[in-house]
Amino acid sequence: MNNKRSLRMLLPIVMLLISALACSLPGSTNTAATQTMEALATIVEANLPSRENTEVPEATIPADATLPPAQATEEALPTPTVAHQIQPSSPGSVSSFMTDRSSAALASERRANADIFDTNLLERPFTTQVMDYQDYLDITRAELSMGPPWVYVTIFLEGSPPAGSEAAYGLEVDLDIDGHGDMLILADAPPDSAWTTDGVRACRDANGDVGGPTPMISDSPHSARDGYEDCVFDSGYGIGPDEAWIRRDPGHADRIQVAFLYSLIGNDGKFMWGAWSDENIKDPAWFDYHDHFTLIDAGSPASESSQYPVKAMASLDNTCRWGYGFVPTGSEPGVCYIPPTPTPLPQGSISGYVYRGTSSTPSTPRFAGITVLLGQGACPSTGFKSATTGSDGGYTFGQLPAGTYCVTVNSSGLPPASYGWGAMSPHFPAVKCPPFNPYQGVTLGSDEAKGNINFAFLEIVG
Repeated sequence: MNNKRSLRMLLPIVMLLISALACSLPGSTNTAATQTMEALATIVEANLPSRENTEVPEATIPADATLPPAQATEEALPTPTVAHQIQPSSPGSVSSFMTDRSSAALASERRANADIFDTNLLERPFTTQVMDYQDYLDITRAELSMGPPWVYVTIFLEGSPPAGSEAAYGLEVDLDIDGHGDMLILADAPPDSAWTTDGVRACRDANGDVGGPTPMISDSPHSARDGYEDCVFDSGYGIGPDEAWIRRDPGHADRIQVAFLYSLIGNDGKFMWGAWSDENIKDPAWFDYHDHFTLIDAGSPASESSQYPVKAMASLDNTCRWGYGFVPTGSEPGVCYIPPTPTPLPQGSISGYVYRGTSSTPSTPRFAGITVLLGQGACPSTGFKSATTGSDGGYTFGQLPAGTYCVTVNSSGLPPASYGWGAMSPHFPAVKCPPFNPYQGVTLGSDEAKGNINFAFLEIVG
């Protein structure tokens, strides 16, 4: 057995020497060396036992021996840890906010009435097809506050995200106020009230195609548009470890708070922004969603629509946009509705009395129920307003802009008199009437009040 073992060990060495000899000989081949190698190999193998019949004795392992730990086929790599440098605190005073229509009142009817697909105003906190209401996606309000170096956004919801929710929350920023979004921060629902960067993405539109040819208006889907294609931050990795964070509001379970470094948007002093919730699509590359889907594909939450119910664009909600650093005029794409500012009513007035006698005192008889007419422009003129004297004989014309007016008394309303009445106003002393109607011209300044535009009558004695 020992001889055979020696031969087996010697064989590779002999083979190596002969090979070296063969290689050192001139010419491309060496027949003699090759034959010698083959012959030697045959001799050695003939003296070795057959591999099939060779019994290999089992190794004897002491019962009390300690075996080495099994080696993993692949070495386990350590999980990298994000080294955070700064962390958000809490939002301060509100700098900008908007409200959003709630669908809670119509939830039992499985519908919403504030979704305007064509203008990117979406109200779809419902599951696809079935239209189950998802209150934790229904945004009612969003607030933005500054706490350098942070920008905070608080998103108010109708309900608290359930444990294990796959919802995402975030905001869209339009830096140049042209309707094309420039930055999207979208984050997975946080598990608790501790700030975290896990599941938080910040993506920008580097090639300016978000919104398509007509920003905020639905365009036909186009495969070349790639939305927010450049995600510069993802769960603590990217341009820095601390760019964007999310948490549940410690004091309100139905509010989500997002914080991001102001430098992420270049410390821009003026921008538009709006809030999002999304538990279905969550794809920055498909923004704007209403440019990626047609209405037929998206479906509608309006029960009267032929596209009801919601389909591909389900389980999401967004707000209109509002401005930070300026007051929107209402012409900005996607801006929240701004009700018309009412024109302040002028406060000018003309008032006086219609009475009997040559002068007015508290005891002077007054004529009630007399029609007094007001005209715009020089006398004689009527047709602008009319008034009727009260029990004290007084009349008033209010809310008059500055200008020239003519006040006329319709004397046909005076009580019967044997010989009629004489008008004692400054311009018409002792004139018989009816049918004559005395008048006076009045000039008003802005918000000026002029009183004692009086008309006196005396009964004519025959």
